[in-house]
Amino acid sequence: MTDINVELAVAVVSAVFSLGAGIFSARANRKAREFEHELERRRKAEDEVAAALRILRQYRDPLLDAAHTLQSRIYNIVRQSYLNIWLRCGDPEQERYARDYTVYALAEYLTWVEIVRRELRFLDVGDEDHNRQLMALLMNAQRTIQSSALRGPFLVFRGHQRAIAEVMMVPTGAPDGPRHECMGYAAFCRRLDEDEDFRVWFDRLRREVDELVERDRDDRLVRLQNDLVDLIDHLDPKALRIPAQYRARIPLPAGIPAQVTH
Repeated sequence: MTDINVELAVAVVSAVFSLGAGIFSARANRKAREFEHELERRRKAEDEVAAALRILRQYRDPLLDAAHTLQSRIYNIVRQSYLNIWLRCGDPEQERYARDYTVYALAEYLTWVEIVRRELRFLDVGDEDHNRQLMALLMNAQRTIQSSALRGPFLVFRGHQRAIAEVMMVPTGAPDGPRHECMGYAAFCRRLDEDEDFRVWFDRLRREVDELVERDRDDRLVRLQNDLVDLIDHLDPKALRIPAQYRARIPLPAGIPAQVTH
């Protein structure tokens, strides 16, 4: 082989090796970038799940208390004739409390649900069955309240549910932790008395409380009470906050199936 041929062969081999090295390097760099992207995606997902879990822990107790307050009020209305006794007792203060605290209990529950929804709307709640079940239970109660197929008062469509929550929310001013909470009952009563724009969101519900005295069947209230007990069982499975004896279910009327969670 002549010197020229040797030099040519060496150049070709060198070029092939250089090309191969370049291709290998490009592939390695691409793989490295893909690996970094995947790590970043997983870190972001883990951060979102951690943030969602933190929010759920922060709001578990107020949501639990609100669910218990509402289901207890419904139980007393349906099973203990609460409104028949106190809504016409002749004492204006007690009659107002019977009417307005019933409405407040519903509004308070809707408010805490909306606060949780707003805090979680851009986060992944994770793949844990516990978290998915919580979302399903909240959806069950929402469907019960907005279902026109159920008889009874307190038919509140989804947009109206969120609007009620919006006017009930107050900022906490806390730089860390919950940014909103629900106004208390005293503030609620004061706003009813002084703010017509606020009161209009509750006028129909207050009238429907009065009408409850005359009704003999309220499927929506019974279904909602069962939905709320399901939620309480989920949030407090060991009955540490709400004792088991305060979770009695109202039997569902015939033809009204129990909710099914997914």
